[in-house]
Amino acid sequence: MPNVFEDELLQPSTKPEAHQQYLSYDNYDDNDEEAASHDTLHNRSSHWEALGREDGGFKQYSMATHLIKTETHWRILLIVGGLLLALGFATGHHLYLSSIASKDVRFTRSQFWVRAINNLFSHAVAITSGVVCTYSTVQAVWYTAGTRPTRLLTLNRLFSLPTPSAIGGLLIRPSPHLIPPLLIAIAMQALVLVTIFSPSTLTTGQAESRLVNISVPTLDLFQTEMYTNRPQPQTSGGNGTTGGDEMEIIPRWDQIISTAMTTPPTTYWRIPQGCGAACSYSLTYTTPALECRELAQGESELTLSHFTIGFADSHCFPENQMFYRANSSFTNGNSSNNNNNNNESGRMTSDLVVQYILAPPPNVHRVPKMDCPFYFQQPHGVACTVREKAQYRMTYSLSNNVQSVTSSVLDYGDDSVGYNTPMALNSRTISKIFTTAFMGEITFSGAQTAQIHSLSNELAFRRIFSLQDSSLLTPFLFQLTDPAVSPKVGLVQLFADMTIGLMAFRPENTTVPSMVWDGSIVWKYDRHTLLLIYTAALGCPSLASLYSMFCLWQNQGAIDNTFSTFVLTAIRTKELSDHFKSIREIDEVEKTKLQFSTRKESFILHTK
Repeated sequence: MPNVFEDELLQPSTKPEAHQQYLSYDNYDDNDEEAASHDTLHNRSSHWEALGREDGGFKQYSMATHLIKTETHWRILLIVGGLLLALGFATGHHLYLSSIASKDVRFTRSQFWVRAINNLFSHAVAITSGVVCTYSTVQAVWYTAGTRPTRLLTLNRLFSLPTPSAIGGLLIRPSPHLIPPLLIAIAMQALVLVTIFSPSTLTTGQAESRLVNISVPTLDLFQTEMYTNRPQPQTSGGNGTTGGDEMEIIPRWDQIISTAMTTPPTTYWRIPQGCGAACSYSLTYTTPALECRELAQGESELTLSHFTIGFADSHCFPENQMFYRANSSFTNGNSSNNNNNNNESGRMTSDLVVQYILAPPPNVHRVPKMDCPFYFQQPHGVACTVREKAQYRMTYSLSNNVQSVTSSVLDYGDDSVGYNTPMALNSRTISKIFTTAFMGEITFSGAQTAQIHSLSNELAFRRIFSLQDSSLLTPFLFQLTDPAVSPKVGLVQLFADMTIGLMAFRPENTTVPSMVWDGSIVWKYDRHTLLLIYTAALGCPSLASLYSMFCLWQNQGAIDNTFSTFVLTAIRTKELSDHFKSIREIDEVEKTKLQFSTRKESFILHTK
């Protein structure tokens, strides 16, 4: 298509008057700058009018029409192609991260290059999305400029999009018709967040634990006898009673059981083979368990005796006071509690009966003499029975080379283990050693040291109770080792911990499913976060491209934000030239309202 503007401009002989005016634009008097400016605008307007006037009408010649018709398809190709390219980079990023996810960091390529490629994909998506937003902003700006008259100051900011200063200026006085290009510009600036959050979806962490069957220790009392002879049940004959419950405990197992009572349950445990760097599993096993209840009021045989006031009336000294007694019987003060055997003398028997009187905390001082008995608490007690066929659930975990284990009773069972079966005899052996460890008495009769009688395992006793001797200035203290744990709960848990500790010395093993971590560090890929980021990063350019296609249709083609485009659309009408020639202040220039006309391919002055 021939360029009429250029052809006529290069032929001065055709319109010599107009050409002479054009040539005289730079020939003004330097001493009269204002007059020169007005003459230039006037000559320039006359020149365009002379070039465009033909047959009495104004025929508009411009390079804009030519550019619109020849470059529209390139703009569409850039917008659509950029969007597809951004989608391709996003897909490639997902495939790349998926390919290295769950792989051991030690066996992949250098971590630097892995992270560098991760960042490269993120920047590629941001850049290509930015290209789409850039070209979409241009078309949206030209369409917005033609929708309604707009002040020149606002047009300055509009055509400066997507710079932050232009965005800020338009946000100060927003207008509804400015919203589309403004949103596209803001979305473009926000694309920098893609390069920040997208790479963070690739991290390193522990490998996922796997379910593996491993061999672990257990407790099976049907095996490995802990006694040397098997007693026979008692029978009554013509010559009296024969047989009996006498059996000898193997000294080795006596020592092992006593040790298991006084140490944490995993002290002698070896880490199960195949457990890796960390593992966890649960296990059920059958063994004796202790079932305890609190003694009701009137069942305890301990009473508070006489006290004397100590040095400077600072504390009480009990006289011949028993603070602790543990045996296998107690007064039948409450016949409704019939869980234990009731003998003919009106006493109830149990495997272990613990009665105690606790002292108050050491911060209690200055007790008056008449209130001295109330310095100590009222008698309490628990009665415990051994259930020989209880079922436990044990939970084991290993982390950072530290073993932890807990156990709880699932079911106390029915005690149908027979009389002299290995299970029954082993259970009886364990129970006898445990209950004997607590049987005995503690008295205090005014001396500085408490009298301990018959306690066979004082270390096990001190896991439940705390004993502190008195002096002239400090009272005798008999308290719980852990005030938050009552003897009823403490004894049951101590018995359970003992059964766990025995597993380290028993030969029995069983196979259980375990969650095992092998200690490896792998790449972690958060695909859901990446999907969310790229949905926003590609959604905004997609909407912007659709809106730009609408603007292209309304503008009848693509328009550039080039300087030549501004020249061809801004200085071609005599009306604009005359208006700006009459303005003296820059503020008045910025208040001028212009509107772009697609039909005239120029800005027109709005005078209302």
